Amino acid sequence: MTLEFNQNIMEKITLSIVGASGYTGMETLRYLSKHPNFVLKSVYGASSAGQTIDEIYPAFMGVCENEIEPIDNLVKDTVDVVVLALPHGLSAAAANTLLKAGYKGKIIDIGSDFRLNTSPDYEKWYSMTHPHPELLEKFTYGLPEFNRFEVKNADYVANPGCFATALQLALIPLAQTGAIHDVYVTGLTGSSGSGAQHTATTHFTTREGNIMAYKVFKHQHIGEVEQNIARLGEKVPDIHFTPVSGSFTRGIWMTIAGSLSKTVDLEEVFESAYYNAPLVRLRQGLPELKPVVGSAFADIGWVQNGYNFVVGVAIDNMGKGAATQMFQNLNLMFDLPEETGLSDAGIIL
Repeated sequence: MTLEFNQNIMEKITLSIVGASGYTGMETLRYLSKHPNFVLKSVYGASSAGQTIDEIYPAFMGVCENEIEPIDNLVKDTVDVVVLALPHGLSAAAANTLLKAGYKGKIIDIGSDFRLNTSPDYEKWYSMTHPHPELLEKFTYGLPEFNRFEVKNADYVANPGCFATALQLALIPLAQTGAIHDVYVTGLTGSSGSGAQHTATTHFTTREGNIMAYKVFKHQHIGEVEQNIARLGEKVPDIHFTPVSGSFTRGIWMTIAGSLSKTVDLEEVFESAYYNAPLVRLRQGLPELKPVVGSAFADIGWVQNGYNFVVGVAIDNMGKGAATQMFQNLNLMFDLPEETGLSDAGIIL
């Protein structure tokens, strides 16, 4: 059985997903199934072509049983928006295929190929040559809390990375004070952040009961954070980032520590930054991880001791760090309230 989501809405916005068998593709389907304005047309994949979604993820039985089409069929698609949920380098190839075929709809990339502005920056942070650098200038970076008006007017949007989202939501308001120079960041991430294809260091037996740092000072998401803070006209602080593999499946829990160069009330800073941000919740003290898992929300809190501070942020890496932020951007691109379809409380127990 092939299902078309939300068949009874008056005005359908048609959507296809490329890379539907991956974790972010799966999460996109999960939120799509309860979104009131978008309707699924096609799903595409490479090695998964010919299988149905519910064969790969049995939870979708009776919800989405669409057969995954070969990516070569993408050239015939005429939907309103194509969502790219592909590994490094492959989203750019898919976007190029669409545009060369004369595709007139919108494109949003959950992957990494359009987050950086230049080919040299992409090569620096991803250690590979960008396959289609001529497309980079076409994409708008989609961090809605800080550029929702640009996103509303964009046809092509690059979704931020998961660590980059968490770090920027905490760091940009601090940078706007002009009172920080160095920050020390520790970010714990769940195993789903490594994707569906496991390696020796991401395998369950390696991560279970274990804590392991990786890519210290070198994580690829730092490049887009520095670029976007500079784009906003703020001085980019020195970011000393230690990413850590956590022994859990979903979520990012991050702390940002530093010292202020002048008197600043962080409560005023964050309330001013997020008074009109429906998917950011300000907490007393540092936030916990579990209240955001399975949700679209980012929780931010802080502890301040004079000039010294620790800011904490918690997001679901597959939610606000990927699929739900993608829908937040899509809502803006199609002139919908940005929180449409995203107000679920998530997994409470």
